Amino acid sequence: MMKKTIFTLLSALLLIGVSTSCDNTPGPGTAEVKVYNKDGLIQKRVQVTLFCTEPECVVKRVGKTNDLGVYTEQFELPVVLRVRSVRYDTTITYEGLEPNRIRKVKVDSVCGEGFIQVENDKIASETITILDCK
Repeated sequence: MMKKTIFTLLSALLLIGVSTSCDNTPGPGTAEVKVYNKDGLIQKRVQVTLFCTEPECVVKRVGKTNDLGVYTEQFELPVVLRVRSVRYDTTITYEGLEPNRIRKVKVDSVCGEGFIQVENDKIASETITILDCK
């Protein structure tokens, strides 16, 4: 009786192990983009665009870095993407007095680019340094 119980238990465990190990479906890959400035400081709320450069590829994802300067996105299929990071700094100043007050808007931008290769079941990381745009 004891041998039969042990045999049944071992057979059940073996069956569970075989059925779960046969699922070889790859999981999504994760693109992790970290954005820093030229001084090595993290950059919050920088717009990050991930897009394909191949003619048949239509992937385009846009988001912003979090408080740690990181933007992450998952992809179901392996893909190589171009990464573009841009931040627009706007300064508004006023000259003169009412009713002849003049509002001046100055927009500076910093940007950086790179590439990232995303593979299934892996985290691909790319570090972008943003500098003055040309």
